[in-house]
Order: sequence, then structure tokens, then C-alpha cells
Amino acid sequence: MLIDELLQAESWGIVQEKWVPAIKEAISMGEVEKLIKLRAKFPYSFENSLKHLKKAEREIIRNSLR
Repeated sequence: MLIDELLQAESWGIVQEKWVPAIKEAISMGEVEKLIKLRAKFPYSFENSLKHLKKAEREIIRNSLR
């Protein structure tokens, strides 16, 4: 999974282009726990990536990550 690659990365810049696809993939697979870890590790990048998601995907994240 792409999100696993992001979680193992030392710097967000190395995997910058993979953020949105990784978040979408995690949402579709129901990997809420991994999304929580990703947000904790890279909060700024995670929040900035949300603007590139569909409204329904953002709603899933808002409801799941509270």
C-alpha cells in the first residue's frame, strides 16, 4: 500500500506526489488506523492533501479521525 510507504518515509518530500493517491487508497480500504498515524507523523502535509480529495472522501476523514 502507498500509505505504508509514506509511514516509513523519513521526509515528506521524498514521497510528496504519492500523498493524495495514498490517502484515497487508505480510505477505500478502510485503513483508518493508518490514516491516524500518517496525520500524526506529517500533520501539515496531511491537512494540505485533503483539499485535493473529493467532498465525500473529506467527510469520511473528518468523521473517522475525530
